[in-house]
Amino acid sequence: MHKESNQVAINWNEISDLGLLQRINKEVMHPLGLAIYRNPENVEAPGALVADDGVWEYSPEMTNRMLSNDEVAAKIQQLLAQEKQIENTNG
Repeated sequence: MHKESNQVAINWNEISDLGLLQRINKEVMHPLGLAIYRNPENVEAPGALVADDGVWEYSPEMTNRMLSNDEVAAKIQQLLAQEKQIENTNG
């Protein structure tokens, strides 16, 4: 989590940790034959992959589970509280 101007921002690794990258892909991108991808060692997402056959599906062996809206909201609140605590310690 970091500051962008006056806004708190989360990076692509944090988006993925919240299960949102999988959700965005499954609900929005995959039906279009696209898949957002990232390099976990670099927080920038290079872009979206295009499926050769126009269809993307997660492997049944994939162990990640998508979080519910309430779980995502709770995790974001935790991140915000941690950011505030860091600001109070540093400032």
